[in-house]
Amino acid sequence: MSKVYIIILIIFTVYSCKKENHKGDIEIKKENYNPTEYFSFPTNMKKWKKYEESTINDSIKKVRGEFENYKIEGYVNQYNQKINWWNIVNKKDIQADNVRLEYRIIDNKEYVNQYINHDSKNGDDTISSLFYLKEKLDKPNTLRYKFYTPNKKKKANTSATVLLSYFSDNQEIKTEDLKCLKKNNYYYVDIHIPTDNNLIIKGLFEEGHEYKDGEMGVTDIYVLDTLK
Repeated sequence: MSKVYIIILIIFTVYSCKKENHKGDIEIKKENYNPTEYFSFPTNMKKWKKYEESTINDSIKKVRGEFENYKIEGYVNQYNQKINWWNIVNKKDIQADNVRLEYRIIDNKEYVNQYINHDSKNGDDTISSLFYLKEKLDKPNTLRYKFYTPNKKKKANTSATVLLSYFSDNQEIKTEDLKCLKKNNYYYVDIHIPTDNNLIIKGLFEEGHEYKDGEMGVTDIYVLDTLK
């Protein structure tokens, strides 16, 4: 085998490796994944260091560990599926972006339903987060739901609705499909709640949006609240 051929082969191999590595770097960018896929990297307990767990009850465990520069803690059910609220905090840089995220089980699969980006200096970053809040209004038996969706990429057209069902003693007593209004960087809707005790509200918020480049999409948040 000639020396020239060997040199060409080495150059080609090095170039191919660099190209593959570069391709990999592109693929791990946040915008290439939906939230459930993206957060599955740091919350993959098999990749953690200093793993710890403690039993809450027969069906819930609290887990803790470290992934790269982050401390992570959250909850899993008896099937080792991630549930409830998790915290991901940078252990080296207190000014770094951190996140709180909610896992729900949808169709027996883990699903990131809400995530709130935050840092110690500026607090919650509502522009890049996905979550909802509820607050009582001065009107009797009236609640306001606020829904925040990511807005770092400017949207040309948006609209949002929420479908809510009300349950008391395991019986559905009311369902309504409501249009949400937009204010600042969130949507809101006011609801009149029944006076039943131990009321459970279940629902689905949906935002349809279009970007200036013509790309369209839908953003969902599942609602689950117990009112006593």
